[in-house]
Amino acid sequence: MDNAGNNDTMMRSLSLGLLRRYDIQYDPKVHRLRCQGHIINLAAKAFLFVTDNEKLELDDPGVHNVTLKHIEAWRKKGPLGKIHNFVVFIQRSVQRSQKFLTISHNRKLARDNDTRWSSWYNMLRVALNLRDAIDGYFNKWMELDCAGDELSSEDWIILEKIKSFLEKLKMTTKALESSFATLDNVLLAMDFVLAQFEAGKEAYIDDPIMAPMYNSGWAKLDKYYRLTDESPAYVAAIVLHPSHKWHYIQENWKKEWAESSKKLMETLWNDYKPVESPLPLCEVPSTTTNEFLNWRNKHLQPSLVTDEYERYCNSERVYGFTSALAWWLEETQQKNYPNLSKMAVDILSIPAMSAEPERLFSGAKITITDRRNRLGSDVVEALECLKSWFGIRELQGDVL
Repeated sequence: MDNAGNNDTMMRSLSLGLLRRYDIQYDPKVHRLRCQGHIINLAAKAFLFVTDNEKLELDDPGVHNVTLKHIEAWRKKGPLGKIHNFVVFIQRSVQRSQKFLTISHNRKLARDNDTRWSSWYNMLRVALNLRDAIDGYFNKWMELDCAGDELSSEDWIILEKIKSFLEKLKMTTKALESSFATLDNVLLAMDFVLAQFEAGKEAYIDDPIMAPMYNSGWAKLDKYYRLTDESPAYVAAIVLHPSHKWHYIQENWKKEWAESSKKLMETLWNDYKPVESPLPLCEVPSTTTNEFLNWRNKHLQPSLVTDEYERYCNSERVYGFTSALAWWLEETQQKNYPNLSKMAVDILSIPAMSAEPERLFSGAKITITDRRNRLGSDVVEALECLKSWFGIRELQGDVL
């Protein structure tokens, strides 16, 4: 879910309803998992607009009556505001758009919008590619309305820095919105983005424009990073990835963070593990007339009872597979870790972002046509699940 407050309210109401109607204990904080794409969106907007609460964006990107007040307010934002003003200025007029196309060899400018931070990245990427055309427009057709938005060499350098940083966020988002990105990627992605913010804070500590941007973005991301402590699922997803286990956390996190994470993990495992977890038994002949063989088989059976989770953590890390979820669904893991594998499948089935579930929901309109408008909700649910499962090629065959 995204980070809107009404989702917190919904989780609390769900918890209360389950308790009252079914006597089920459901912790709303533990089960509150946040869409990583929305977190990156909030951090990116905090980076772009610092902590300013002014709503300068117009609700309709195509509106033409931009007031002088809007222009001046954006101009105060520095290079970002200037390039925004210039793009709006060009797109407000058919004549100006045609003049720009003649100087840009028919390449159009891209416009930012109020809903997607990536639109700012796209606007900067296109503008930087069309820098000569933009500078040429100011030199050839300087007009009073945009005279204060002419971009200096220093402004272009700042825009390049901003674009380069946003590009890292864009790549991270792209990786997490795929059909196969699961919860084990969330904390790794947050660590990566936080590292980029921290590197920027250090590199531009005395920069009057860039320093506040990096500080603001870092503070927003750090806020949501701390909220991941409320659910053990994030840590569990990393630990249950057979290539990571505890290695990533022990190598990259502070000791006290790792210790508290281990306690969270043990609490979650307690919900899955049985009273005793015997070692998987070796296959032996069921009957034999040879007394020696009977004696040998009896003494070869493991009598030691061990914890599945401990055995998993103490075993070597595993590489060379395409999906952690697919690895846990293999028959070998199902036999060796019958209870831990259930926990792993529950955790690693959770997507890192809501992008893939939203795509699935949107695709339901293809299922519910005018001729099939009487399908029950249970049938539609089953059809959409099957459609999703058959699309996951990595899991076809053994699982389906």
